[in-house]
Amino acid sequence: MVELPKKEVNQVDPWPQPYQWFAFYEDGKVYSMMTSMDGSHTAKELDELFKTLPKSRTPNYTYDGQFITIDNPDIKNYQEVWGVNLFARDVEGLAKKGDIIMSLDDGKGNAIYYRLLRRVE
Repeated sequence: MVELPKKEVNQVDPWPQPYQWFAFYEDGKVYSMMTSMDGSHTAKELDELFKTLPKSRTPNYTYDGQFITIDNPDIKNYQEVWGVNLFARDVEGLAKKGDIIMSLDDGKGNAIYYRLLRRVE
């Protein structure tokens, strides 16, 4: 996750840890790791770490081209709906080509939290 240049755009901060990594796998599982300490991790290192976690307790995701919906098998009726946009070019002061910005829906169609992601090599 890349820090947003204007944090005040977020109405809530449900995941306040400043360092976050995410992996969306083809099998429909989404893994995340969050910490208050900075760390450099390669995609391979993260993949190895996420492989150690139990799939049965890992959140699921679906993607329909515009939205990612996440559910958690450990939490009854849990659901997150995220709008997803890919940057097709660099936007100075905000994002690089290939970055993804995700916007969390509050359940009423309002974006209340934004997350900017950049691929880890």
